[in-house]
Formats: sequence, structure tokens, C-alpha cells
Amino acid sequence: MKKLYLKIIIYYFSLSFALGQFSSSMKTARMHEINKNWDAAISIYMDVLNENPNNFQAIRNLKNIYKKSQRYEEGINFLKYYLDRNPKDIQLFIELGEFYFLNENIEKAKKTWSNGLLKFNSNKSYHRILLSTYDKYSLEKEIFDMVKQGRRNFGQSFLAQELGDYYQRRKEYKKAIDEYILTLLSNPGKGSTISRKILMMSDDVEAKDIIEIKLLEICDKYPNVLLPTLADHYFKHRDYFNSFNTYLKWGNRGFFDPKKWLDFANNLRKENAYLLSVDAYKYALKQNLKSYQYGEALLGLAKTFEDQISPTKTKDIIPYFYGDNIFFDDASQIFSKISPNNLQFSLDIYDSILVTIPESSLIIEAQFRLAEIQYRIIEDFDKASVLYINALSKNPPMKLKKNIILRIADVLLAKGEHKNSITFLDSVYNIYQIEEIKNKLIEVHLFSGNPDTALSIINETFTLITPINRSFNDLMEIRDIINYYYIDQDNPGKKAFKQFLKAEYLLKQRKISESSQLLHHTINKNSGLKIIPLISLRRVILLLKMKKFDQALDQIVSIENSLLGDKSIIMTGQIYEQIYNDNEKAMEYYMRIINNYTNSIYFEPVRYHIRMLNSG
Repeated sequence: MKKLYLKIIIYYFSLSFALGQFSSSMKTARMHEINKNWDAAISIYMDVLNENPNNFQAIRNLKNIYKKSQRYEEGINFLKYYLDRNPKDIQLFIELGEFYFLNENIEKAKKTWSNGLLKFNSNKSYHRILLSTYDKYSLEKEIFDMVKQGRRNFGQSFLAQELGDYYQRRKEYKKAIDEYILTLLSNPGKGSTISRKILMMSDDVEAKDIIEIKLLEICDKYPNVLLPTLADHYFKHRDYFNSFNTYLKWGNRGFFDPKKWLDFANNLRKENAYLLSVDAYKYALKQNLKSYQYGEALLGLAKTFEDQISPTKTKDIIPYFYGDNIFFDDASQIFSKISPNNLQFSLDIYDSILVTIPESSLIIEAQFRLAEIQYRIIEDFDKASVLYINALSKNPPMKLKKNIILRIADVLLAKGEHKNSITFLDSVYNIYQIEEIKNKLIEVHLFSGNPDTALSIINETFTLITPINRSFNDLMEIRDIINYYYIDQDNPGKKAFKQFLKAEYLLKQRKISESSQLLHHTINKNSGLKIIPLISLRRVILLLKMKKFDQALDQIVSIENSLLGDKSIIMTGQIYEQIYNDNEKAMEYYMRIINNYTNSIYFEPVRYHIRMLNSG
């Protein structure tokens, strides 16, 4: 028995050694190949094949070397040898013809390929590979002869997709669409693939009308297959009305597909085609849907109404505050486009989801959406809190769970319960160790008046992340703000900074007026401090939100001679342009940037804006 074990050990050791040698040889040969040391590479690959004649990698690499080095005769002999050993290998057969072709023995090549058609007459793969080869060498007659022969054997749709691709590359769109439609009709399972090809082809202006006309001609004959393709064609070209009507025609003919229809309704919503999206969801809800599909349709319908509730968006020339920083998200959004009907519809539908399909996983998202409306729009923080907590208790997927956790912290902050927010975040971070939760913890510490703690967590975080981390720049910015306006300052400066943070905390609570008043008081009591221009800029933004435009202008003038002078001048110009519709006055301020602030990072955006004003 011991001898047997010893033999086994010796065998595996020998095998391992041999494999190691083989791997090393292949790597060496590959290096020679890369450096175009053809002879050396060929020699090593031949040695490998002597040891293992069926080594696919070595065979493939040798074929490539013979081709790249134009050693066609050697390649022909090599392929003949392996074809004798593997007579059913269609790839070797086609490549032998290719080597003849490259060696300028065209007739021999064609003969080889033709013999292959006889030898492999029942092999569809041979025909497909050969079509690609014929295409590669522009053998158009051979392509059509082979397709004609193949269709006698395999049916009229044989190679239709490949031939469609062939015509498309040559911009023969009428022929291409014929072949693609032939593919669709014979193999509906390829519907999505072929539809994508047709839609890609329609990017060409010449193809667009050809495709539309052709589909219109025959879609009534084959509605189940072609109507969705026509509808997707309309959709791609933003003709949402005709897209909807085409899908409706398809559905009314008895071909309603819940998944496809709901995808279509969702896409309409994403494209802001709200009226059509509403109609699409309502149509789906009238069909015989499964319970989860019914829930998805309700959820989509609610989202459509919710999406139409949007905040005021200003077209700022430059970012005036820390708009792109995650710690300064604009908590004081003003929703100017609120339709009472849209708001109520969305609330009613979300509520109906909770009542009608209580066992569905969709109720978690419905609760989250309801909570978002209560928090962001209605500003009923107590109701929002209950909904968020209920959604979290149902163990949602991790992505949604993360968003809910962050929102619970936001709501607690909005309610003025920063200590509870910190306690909550600490507890969940210990469980999940999610980066966004830690960032939220920094935010809560900062705006609840604990910049030292926030800075400590930031510095700790920098020991764990690299510059490629998505939060890195935002954390750097916050750290610089704390160091510049707080750590490096004396007691009056530190107090003023904490007043600034308190004002931001008030904004988290949606107390815009109180925040503005606090900033105003801080400015009046601390003139000359380093942070005052920043506080003044923040107050201007709040005054604009409250539509106190004259006060905003008076405030912004006060910081023209500060480090934020360029921002001050640009904002003044924007106020005159967008609020007072005085482009002439606005231009005076923009030109001050061009004339006096050539080194400003905002020079180019302003110059571009001036050009737009002049052209308009």
C-alpha cells in the first residue's frame, strides 16, 4: 500500500512539474510572438504540440503567426496536417481556404470552401462562418449563391439576420429591413435582438423613413411581431404619441404583454411624457394583471403624478455656494409646480397600495415614496418619520434600506432632534458599516454645532479611503471649510462659524426666515471676520428664495471687495438679468468680470454667458 501511495505522489509531482514547464514554454513563446520573433515562437509551439498534439492554444497561436508573418505555404501545410487528424473541424476547413486566398490562389480557396459546403451541407454553423469569411473578402456572388443554396436546405429565413447585418453595413437599408423582418417572423424569440438592430439602423436619417414605411406596410399582416417594433421605432425618435397608439393597437388586438407594457409606461414617465404615461398605466390596470404586476402599475402611476411635483430650478451661471457638496444639499427647495391634483393623486395611490396589496414587497417602496412626499413637499416630519420607520422595519433591499436610514436621520435633524439622529446613526453604522451613513454622521455633528467632532471623524475617514473614493472631494472641502473658518480662528471667529452652522441647521428644519435672521444678526455683530463674506453670500441666496430681491441686492454689494468678489458681481448681474429683466445692467456686471477678474475660475463661464446673451 505504501508503494502505491508513493507511486501516486511521484505521478502527481511529475504531472505538476510537466504542467509548470508547459505553462512556462507557452509564456516564452507568447513573448517571442509579441516581439515578432516568429521563428523562435514557432519552434516553441511546435515543441508543445509534439508533447500535446491537441493543444488548442498552441494550434491557434501558430495559425495566427503564419498569417501575420505571411508564411501562407507553411500555414497551408500545417492546416492540412491537422485537418487529416480532425476532418470534421469546420473552422480548420474554412481557415485552409482563407490561407489559399491570402496566398493568391483564389480558385483553390473557393474550391476548398465549396467542398466544405458539400461536406458540411447539414451544418448551419459552417454556412454562418463562411458567410462572414466571404464578407471579409468581398465575395458578394459567393455570398448570394451560398444563401440561395442554404435556403433550399434550411428554409427561406436561413441566414436572414446575418444577411441583414451585411446589407446594413453597406447601407442597403431596404434589403436589410427585409432580412430583419424575415428573421423576426421566423424566430419571434429573437424579437428584442432584431428590434435593437433595426432601431440602431434608424439612427441613419436615410434609414429612418425606409424602416417606418416598411413596418407600416406589413405590420397589419403580422401585428404581434411587428407592432412593438414599430412602436419602439416611434419611441426612439421621440414620437411618443404614435408610439403609444401603436402599442395600444397591439394590446387591443389581443397581444397585451404585461411586462412589455409596464416597461413602456415606465419609459414614458422617464421621458416626461406624463399624460401618455398616465394613460399607459391606466390601460394596464384594466387588464388581467397578476397581483405584483397590478402593484407595479399602481406604483408607476403614483410616481408619474409625483414626478410632476418639481422644485424651482434656477439657471445659475456658476455654483454660488457648495451646491455639489453632499453636506450642503439644498434642504430648502421651493416646489413651484405643485399641482394639488397631482399631489393628491400620488398620495391616494400610494395609500391604496398599502391597503390593497399589503403582502407585496411594493409596499416598502410605496411607504418610502409617501414618506418622501411628507418630508420633502408637505413637510410633515412626524408622518414622514412613522412611514420611514415602518418601511425600515420590513427589511427592504439594501439600497433602499440605506436611503431610508439616511432619511430617518434627516427627519430627526429636521425635527431638531440632532442627539437622537446621532444616536440612531451610530447604532446603524455599527451594524452596516456603510460609507454614506458615516458621511451623514459627519453632517449631523457639523450642523448641530460640533465642528471639532465632525473634523475628527473626517480625519479618521481619510485614513481609510483614497482619492478615488466618491466622497473624497466633498470631505476635503468640508475639512478645508472647518480649518479655514474655525480651527484657525480666535474665539469671535469660532463663535461666528458656529452661528453659521446653526443657520444651516435651521435650514435643515425648513426655517428659512429664521436662518436668514440669524445670519443677518451675525453679520451685523461681526463685521471684519473672515467668515462674514461667506455668511453674506448664504443670506443672499436665502433672500432670493424668499423673493426679497432688493434686500438681496443690498447684501450682495457688501462683499464685492472680498475674496468672494467675483461671485458677488456675477450674482448681481444674474439678479438684474433673471429677476429684473434688465440685460443692459446685467451686462455691466458681467463685463466687470471680463475686465477685472481674468484669473477667476468663473471667467470662461461668464464669457460664454455673455456670448449667449449677445446671440439671443
